[in-house]
Amino acid sequence: MGTVNTPADTGPEGDLAGYARRLIYLAPRITPRDREILAGLYAHHVMTTGQLHRLHFPAAGGRRCRERLLQLHRYDLLDRFRPFPGRHVADRWVLAPLGAALVAEQQGLQPQELGFRHDRVLARAHSAQLQHTLGLVECLIATTQAAREREDARLAIWESERACALKWGRYIRPDAYMRWCQAEAELDAFWEYDTGTEPLTKVQRKMVGYGRLARESRLPSIVLFAVHSQVREDHLAAKLASSVSGMVGAYLTTHDRLSAPGPAEEVWRPAGQGVRQRLSLRDIAHRHHHPRQNQE
Repeated sequence: MGTVNTPADTGPEGDLAGYARRLIYLAPRITPRDREILAGLYAHHVMTTGQLHRLHFPAAGGRRCRERLLQLHRYDLLDRFRPFPGRHVADRWVLAPLGAALVAEQQGLQPQELGFRHDRVLARAHSAQLQHTLGLVECLIATTQAAREREDARLAIWESERACALKWGRYIRPDAYMRWCQAEAELDAFWEYDTGTEPLTKVQRKMVGYGRLARESRLPSIVLFAVHSQVREDHLAAKLASSVSGMVGAYLTTHDRLSAPGPAEEVWRPAGQGVRQRLSLRDIAHRHHHPRQNQE
């Protein structure tokens, strides 16, 4: 595929007339799926080529995904990096300033109101949080794929860490929030993606905020913990036992179980209980049924 360059004008931080010409140039070239990719990268900071393929090109081959991402890169909407050199190392994709400007337009904001900083985004190439960021995206992908595989299920909402902080930051700072709908069941739940770097006591202290949110909202606070190993799950399940109640639930599974058989299956272990009892997302929804489960 040949290179298609945008007009050589400055970006949103420079000449306004040049910036306007670039937006006009891109208008007929950007698809709804492209806009979803840009919005997703703003929400989740960074994704690999494979992750973007599974999320946005589920029925297409990998080549089609790669070609489109490269085209968005040529349009100056995306940047990419590799954490270490190697022929088979997947690209990590992030927003470029012009891509952030398009996201701002979609949200009815001025570019500066978006809170986007290009230097901070690129710094994720060197961040110790990169594994956590990409792992959390895997949770989104696993849940999205689980919904696609079931006629009676859908992932109605998935909100990022950034969006959660804006809504519930006075109580909690979850990694994500979702609404899972399956048949007659509806589950509003928060996600905590655990890489094993935090002491268990620190993880346990997070439940204080979830308890406070449940009391003040009078709605259940359901927390799904994805941990890196069975040993970590055993220890954390015992630690969280004293934090659960009818209005506060904690359920645990491992990263491997999220990959297969998947989050919609019976892979969730209630805190304080043995590994023999595993629940599905639908089961958890029935456990904490509320007339209007809406954490918003």
